[in-house]
Parts: sequence; structure tokens; C-alpha cells
Amino acid sequence: MTYTLYALNPKSYTRLMRNKSLFFPFIMTAVFFGACATQSEAKTSAAEAPKTELKQGLTETLQTTAEPVIAETTVQIAESRPQKFARWKQDFINRAILKGYDGDLVRSVILPAKITEKALDRDSKQPEFSKPIWSYVDGAASADRLNKGRAKLGENAALFKQVEDRYKVPKHYLTAIWGLESAYGKIQGDYNVVDALATFAHDGRRQKFGEQQLLSVLDMLARGDIRRDQLIGSWAGAMGMTQFIPSTMRDYAVDFDNNANIDLRGSKADALGSAAHYLSRHGWRWGEPAMTEVALPAGFDYTLSDGTKRTVNDWTGLDVRPVGGQNWSQDAGFLDAKLLVPAGHRGPKFLTFKNFDVIKKYNNSTSYAMGITQLAETFQGVRLISTPWPRDDKQISFTQKKEMQARLTALGYDTKGVDGQIGPNSRRAIRAWQKANGMVADGYVNLAVWNKMMGR
Repeated sequence: MTYTLYALNPKSYTRLMRNKSLFFPFIMTAVFFGACATQSEAKTSAAEAPKTELKQGLTETLQTTAEPVIAETTVQIAESRPQKFARWKQDFINRAILKGYDGDLVRSVILPAKITEKALDRDSKQPEFSKPIWSYVDGAASADRLNKGRAKLGENAALFKQVEDRYKVPKHYLTAIWGLESAYGKIQGDYNVVDALATFAHDGRRQKFGEQQLLSVLDMLARGDIRRDQLIGSWAGAMGMTQFIPSTMRDYAVDFDNNANIDLRGSKADALGSAAHYLSRHGWRWGEPAMTEVALPAGFDYTLSDGTKRTVNDWTGLDVRPVGGQNWSQDAGFLDAKLLVPAGHRGPKFLTFKNFDVIKKYNNSTSYAMGITQLAETFQGVRLISTPWPRDDKQISFTQKKEMQARLTALGYDTKGVDGQIGPNSRRAIRAWQKANGMVADGYVNLAVWNKMMGR
């Protein structure tokens, strides 16, 4: 906010204070002139001052001097955070009403919103070190989670049968999601979802996300799908046993128990039914695998692990076989699959299928999809991974990943950005550098590879 202030020189101030009846009109007119004064008025010279048309009530007094009387100063007064938040709320309310939302509903939801500092703090912290993928997968299928999951499968057998019959998504995968997302309903978060999302929308790195999710909340309230007291969840705005963000809840959550209310927090039927509906709508294929471990021949070209789909028959033609040496079934030969090498040539390798991609629609993380698959298959007594992980590898930090990307780009292997996220572009650059340096070009970097790349 900008204000224009006017200051009297000392002699004029003394004369003014002696005639205090003129002081109040001066202040009032100074405020008025703060809104309309121009730069040319502020630059009036001393010689011109007596001839200048001055403010009403001060003309006689101020014309008695040839000294500059009034000087203009522009001061920037910053809004406080609460003021900015209040202004954002009013602006959001106005825009939502223009979109067709009921004004009373919008105001009643948005005006009480408070800034949630913990949500901003959690959102802004990029962990310097992330878990190696084997640590995440091991943790997903921990003994405690396995035992509790098996108990849940038994306790809810009738419900799972109904969900499977309707959506054709296996109970073991639904139970795995239930276990990983909320520890079977135990950990669902206790944040006010509107507060958290409004905080992001006003003052976070995910402003667009926050506003989109708030509109989704308004949609659900307007339709009567949820009650306001159910808007409790994680710091990121996800709700319920299966942790749906509002837009996902609006579009895919179902009232599976038919009580005229979608309750992902308190109803196992609604939570599991909604997760199954989500996976089904994204293309889950009943009876097909999510991933399977494979063995690769010596000298294999790891550039083929760039996400390109090939049929199982095509992979077989490249001597890619299931671990153990058995052959694929005849039906499997026509399935599309991608090669996944998450821990380099020394670790286990996999073919992943359509259902693996569907799990990543739930959470776009390879580690997450592997963790869900590992847990779901272990429920059924299947040993998913046989090859040992390279557990002696030392992982590199977020900062080191950024340094690596900058180094590769400087060497002519463009990573298409320096963000600390090792995606397809970075892996292609890593493989090209590895190949040029006589290494196995698997696109995997541990501390030893990083040290060589950085010249250390």
C-alpha cells in the first residue's frame, strides 16, 4: 500500500502550532492531497510557492514565507500477513461466486479459514536424503503391516467380496493401499482441510493446487456428498482411510454403504469401495499382474529400460525371462510391459504391466507402486523379489543430485533441468555418461558413481 505524506519545514510548523485552529484543516487537506497530488506539485520551487494555490484555510498563513512549505514523500507500507490472507479470501470468494458457486456457501467455508503454519512447513521441506528403494519396499511389507492386513482381510471378508464383485479389483491390493495410506485407518491426519488448502492457495508453492481443491470441497458440500465436520485430513489436504484429495474424492468416491453420505474417514465400505472405483476407472485389469521379477542376459542394453512398452513376446525375443528360468504363459505373451531397473544392474529387475501404471495413478511414485505390489503379493504368499538388493550402496543426497545434473549438463549430457529429481531425462544423461566412461550404462547412481562423475 502506498501513501503520500506532506511535511512542514520547522518555521512553518512553529507558526502553525501558534495558530492551532489552522492545524486540523491542514491535516485533513494533506490527507486529501495524498490521494491526488502530482509530481509537478511536489517540485514547486521556493520562488513559486507564494503564488501556488494552497489548501483552504492555510492560504494567508503559508503565503507569508518564501521558504518551501510542503514536501511530498512516498512511503510503502507493507500489508501484514493477516491482511494479505484476508484480501486473498475476499478475492477467492468473489471469483468463486463468478464461477457460479453460492455466495453464502463460499463465504461460510472460506471466511473462517486460518493459516496453518505446520502445513507450510511440511510442504516446504525437501528431505535432503530419501530412503533407498529397498528400504521403502521392505517397510511397506513389514511384519506388523502384514499381520494386521491379514487380520483385516479376514474380518472384512464379506465386504471385500462385494467390492471385488462390483469393481473387479483384488482385495489384496485394496488392503495394501489401506495399510500404506493410513495404517488401516489408524493414521488419517487431524488437520482442518479447508485451513490447509487455503494456506497453500494463499501462501505456498502450490497455490493453483490449493484453489482447485477448495473448489472441489465446495462442489461436494453443494451436492451434499459430505458434511463440514468430515473435512479433516492430512496436512496436504488428503482425507480418509485411503487418503483422497478433494478433487479425487469429488470425482471417484462412492457411497458404498448407501447411507446418503460419503464417509472415507469412518466407513470402511466407502473407503475401500472408493479406492476400488478409482483403480477400476483408471483401467485395472482383473487377473493380470502388476509386475514380475526377470533375469536379463549378459551385455543387455539398459537403454531399453527407458519406459518403452513391448509385448512379453518381444521381451522374450531379447532373452528377458522370469526369474527361475520358467517360461511365460501363452496368454501373457501378448501383454504390454516396461522394463524397470530401480537399483542398477546389480539389483533386481522387473517387467511392469498396466496394473502397475494404475497404482501409480494413485501415487505417482515407483517406490510406492512397488511397495503396494510387494505387500499385496505377500498377502497371497507370493515371493515377489528374489535377487538381493545392493544394500551396501551409499545413496546420494538431494543436493548431490542437483550437483550431478549441473555437472552432466556442463559435460554435454543435458538433463533438461537442475531440480534434484532423477527422472527420464536425467537417467538418459547418466546412461550416456556411463557409456562414454566404460561403465555399465544402467542409469543408476550411487555415491561411488557420483564421486567419479564429479572428479573426486
